Amino acid sequence: MSTSFTDRRLAAVAVALALLAGCATKPAGDTDLGLDPGAGGPSRYAEEREGAAAAESDAEHVPPVPHDPAVAAVAQQAIPEYARALQSMRAGELDKALVMFQSISSRYPQLSGPVVNQGIIYQRQKKYDDAEKALRQALEVNAGNPYAHNALGLTLREKGKFADARKHYEAAIALDPKYARAHFNLGVLAELYMQDMSLALSHFRAYQALQRQQDQTVANWIADLERRVPDATPTSGSVATPVDAAPASAAEQELN
Repeated sequence: MSTSFTDRRLAAVAVALALLAGCATKPAGDTDLGLDPGAGGPSRYAEEREGAAAAESDAEHVPPVPHDPAVAAVAQQAIPEYARALQSMRAGELDKALVMFQSISSRYPQLSGPVVNQGIIYQRQKKYDDAEKALRQALEVNAGNPYAHNALGLTLREKGKFADARKHYEAAIALDPKYARAHFNLGVLAELYMQDMSLALSHFRAYQALQRQQDQTVANWIADLERRVPDATPTSGSVATPVDAAPASAAEQELN
């Protein structure tokens, strides 16, 4: 076995431990504030944005999941089954993966990761009520899980609860300002659903700044918004990668 393969395997185990683990921290009460999307037409790139036409994020930073260190030993026990469930999920075997994640959760209730994935599966199946219930349960296990907040934001957006969706995207970003996909999702919400062009521009810029290579599609969106936002300063030059970025991992894609 090569050293590089071993290093990658150890890194994957470390990430899996972080994403699996959770603590029994009760989040603040969730309230659907609602929000009228308001008037104003979307940009000429709106259809692309709605379809997530931007390239997959190549941000190097992987948001960590704060958790009680005592839970790490429990997560270690769950990793083999968790990995098999992720494999089924990746293969599109959603019903099978869902049963596996539910089984893990029933035996390891301290872990938020398996519950987050249940919510994501329900989301992919367009069962948004079930997705919301699962993701709120994940946040009851670990209110500091940024992936749970981001996924819940997506679910709430699909349910038309735009203000509540914004709250959870912002919670994910507050937990980790380098969480690229949360910035992207908040940008989409701000422009297409809330008609807040300044907010959208801010978060698309933040997303772009976290990419290793500039995403040209998002660059087009940013340029379009800069023409529509009063007093916006045009973006110029390439964007540098954060110097303290963590190694890339496929784990984030599994949870978004």
